[in-house]
Amino acid sequence: MKRSALRYVATAALMMALAGCAAIPQPEAPPPAPRPVAPAPKPAPLPTVGWEDRAVDRGAWRYDAASRTAAFVPTGSANPLLTMVCSGGGIRLTSALDGTVSLRTSAGTDQIRFDGGNATLPGRDPRLDRIAFSRGRFALEAPGGGALTLPVQAEIGRVIEDCR
Repeated sequence: MKRSALRYVATAALMMALAGCAAIPQPEAPPPAPRPVAPAPKPAPLPTVGWEDRAVDRGAWRYDAASRTAAFVPTGSANPLLTMVCSGGGIRLTSALDGTVSLRTSAGTDQIRFDGGNATLPGRDPRLDRIAFSRGRFALEAPGGGALTLPVQAEIGRVIEDCR
């Protein structure tokens, strides 16, 4: 019996030695989970450019003392975008704008009614002072989308003073 016990012990030891050498199968690591794709950021809505931030129309104011007229003439053109004429104690504004036009100045927003491209304001109308003293620019915006953004220059004040 001794011999058979020794055989069992030797066999068990051999099996243990073999078991220690054999690779134990490891479960395969699952593939890494795909990274969640972040949704593309939505483009910010285009900012609505306020009249104060719009580019000023290119051109220059011209003053004619004989006709008591100030006209803003765009660069490369002979046709004015806006004319201000002292006429009988009032100022007649002429442009391609029509309808109820928003006047935007640094003092606020007013309305001017253009009929057939013309509007007449009394010589002492405070809207004229708001144009003349606006900080650097003023804008006229028609309901159909037409807009003028014009620089404030001395010619505007001259024609207004001519009518006072």
